[in-house]
Formats: sequence, C-alpha cells, structure tokens
Amino acid sequence: QESEKTQEGRSSRGQETEVVELTRTDRHGNVRPVMSAAITEPRQGRRKRNVAETHESGDRKRYFADDDKHSLTDLVARERQSTAEDVDAMFHRLSGKVIEKVDDDEFTLDDMFEARAARRQREGQEEERHRARAIKEHQRTASALDRCRYCVDNTQFGKHLVVAMGIKVYLAVPEHLSLTDGHCLLIPITHTNSQLTLDEDVVAEINVFKKGLVAMFKEQDEDVLFLETFYLRKRHHLIIECLPLPKELGDMAPIYFKKAIQEAEGEWADNKKLIDTQAKGLCRSVPTGFSYFSVEFGLDGGYAHVLEDDSSFDAYFGREIVGGMLDAQPQLWRRPRNERFEEQKRKTLKFSQQWEPFDWTKRLRGTDS
Repeated sequence: QESEKTQEGRSSRGQETEVVELTRTDRHGNVRPVMSAAITEPRQGRRKRNVAETHESGDRKRYFADDDKHSLTDLVARERQSTAEDVDAMFHRLSGKVIEKVDDDEFTLDDMFEARAARRQREGQEEERHRARAIKEHQRTASALDRCRYCVDNTQFGKHLVVAMGIKVYLAVPEHLSLTDGHCLLIPITHTNSQLTLDEDVVAEINVFKKGLVAMFKEQDEDVLFLETFYLRKRHHLIIECLPLPKELGDMAPIYFKKAIQEAEGEWADNKKLIDTQAKGLCRSVPTGFSYFSVEFGLDGGYAHVLEDDSSFDAYFGREIVGGMLDAQPQLWRRPRNERFEEQKRKTLKFSQQWEPFDWTKRLRGTDS
C-alpha cells in the first residue's frame, strides 16, 4: 500500500523534494490525514463485475460485494470526515437517478445505458478524489502561509508592530491608520482561520489578553469592542480587532450592532440572523462550517451573524459601524492607508507604555531570563 505521506512540490532550489502529509478539513473544522488507496482495478478496459454471495445456509449475510470491506467504524469515520462538497456531489448523483425515472420522450434507452456506465466507479476512485482534493487544499494553504504577514516566521512579519508576545498569542498594533486611539489586534502565533478551531489553551490566552485590555481601557473611562470576520473559503490569518470607544458610545454599541446585523444581507436566511453569544460563548453559539461575523462588548458577550453569502459581505462591516458611531471618514474604516515606518514605531511605543502596567507577558520574559 502506498504511504500516507506524499511528495508534493519543489523547494526554492528546484532540486530537493518536499515530503508532506496530506490532510483534509471536514465541515466541523477538524483536520484529519488522508489515507491512500490501493488501486486494484485497471483504469481502462473491461472490468469484471464482482458477484456477491448474499446468502449462506439460507440466511442473508450481505447485500453487496464490498459489505465486508468496510466496518461500521469506518463508515462512521467517513461520514464525519465528509465535507460540504461531498454532500453536494451526493445530492447531484441522487438527483440524476431520479431524472432517469422521469418519463421523457427525449430520454432514450441509449441515454440510460450511457448514464449508468458513467456512474460506475472503479474501486479506490473515491479515495483518489479525496487525495486530489487534499493536494489542492495543501497547495492553497501553503500559498496562504507564504503570503501571510501575520505569521511570525514569515519574512514580511512586522516585528516592530508587536506590543507583547505571549505563548500562543501576540498583541500588536495595525500597520494602517488606526480607527480609534488604542486600536490593536489579538493574533494567534499559529496560522489559524477562526476562533472556532482554536485549542483551549489558545482561547484561554486570548481571554487573558482581553481581560488586560478591558482593565486598561477602563482606567481611561473607555469600553472596548472585539471584532472578528471569518470567511470559510479563504485562508486568512485570524485577527481579532480591539476597538476602544468612549463610555457613552460603548453603552450604545449593542443597539447599533444589533440593528446593523438584522439589516445585513437579504431578507431571507437559512440561519438565525442574530445570535446572542452571552450565555454560551462564541464557540458554542455559532455553527461550524459557516462563515460568520462576531462582535463582543468587553467581557459581557456579544452578537454573531452567520454569513449566507460571504462574497457580498464586506470585511470592514464592523469597522463601518464603529466609524458611523464616531462620524469618522470612510478612508479610516474602508481601506485605510498604511502608515510610514516611523509612524508605526511611535504608535507601538505609545501603546506599549499604556499596556506596561497590565502586561502579564513580563513574567514569561522574567522566567526565560
């Protein structure tokens, strides 16, 4: 049997071969290895149909020839690892079977035989299709990692923007113009797309940072909002935007966001438009396998919205609402320009001085030293 590891891609020198383990992400966000399939039938030529012995001593033992090949555990694992694309493919396949049974004068006997012949799959073809999808997913992920400016091992990573480096998460200021004074970012060190797929220790460290930021801005008589926009089809690095607001505007923020979310996208939706995350938290409130937008009002929970059509949902949706509350110029929340290196350094230094009394990562640096 072929090894689970496959050789994929060339190194920058063009000679050495990179060996990677193919994985696929299921609809629940879990990453699982892809098992290689052993090809037992030829790709071309006439195939002999396996005749199953369905009865033994007068009792039915199986229905199909491959009933003994897969155990119940394997079937359950395959179902759990299936993705939305697999469900769509099954829907189209079953729809095709129903169409054949429709009495249509244009659907001839030759068409029926041709359709049935096309549906026949040789053994291992489904595993090969999963393998091809896994290779494509690996290539997309590798391309996203090469371009990601928020991964600490990337050559484009802005070290001068980092305020505090934790164990799993770091605190930084944005490279572009800040929407509000104190605008900052919480970013996991590992390239992750959504808070729903984070490990518990990463979520716990994010909460520690949030508590420190809430306490810091509370001394300045300000509230803080935490925004996240996740697109399922994209491989963007998870960024939690932290936007402080004056106390009087912070008290009105839930009303603004509730109204904006209820009016977002179309009138008809398959999912609940407004999800209150205060009771169960974000990870237990938002269904997996969907794009979403979330806003949290300090440590008191917030709202989430499942995106029906993420292609029509703007990434600056949350910033636009805050910009409207502050009566800010559109260039600050739509596509803010990048600041010069000297301006970024000054912004980082100013925020670091404010964060100094609440910087819990100093204990990590003291331990290392």
